[in-house]
Amino acid sequence: MHDALFDFQQPEEPETMSEGSAEPPIRDQQVAAIREAFAAAGIDNQERRQEIAQSCVVRPLSALRQLTAAEAHRVLKRIKEVADAKPRPEGASAWDLREEDTWIDKL
Repeated sequence: MHDALFDFQQPEEPETMSEGSAEPPIRDQQVAAIREAFAAAGIDNQERRQEIAQSCVVRPLSALRQLTAAEAHRVLKRIKEVADAKPRPEGASAWDLREEDTWIDKL
């Protein structure tokens, strides 16, 4: 074990599932996909990564390998949502952020 609380870069042994748990653990392909999604989204801060992953589950997480396969899908979806969200410039209105020209713009 290492000192990092939520280190996505270090491989860890998968957590053993508790007795009676029906959820399959996260697969290696999902771990790789989550790491790639974080990198593609430009999210390299470990605290931010943990915050995003934690927002998809209802229990504390200390490592990526604690996710189940179903939770990994939710984490990937949330990363995409965060990456696709456009930051709104301060003071900008919906009118300022419109993507198409209106008839007024064409005058």
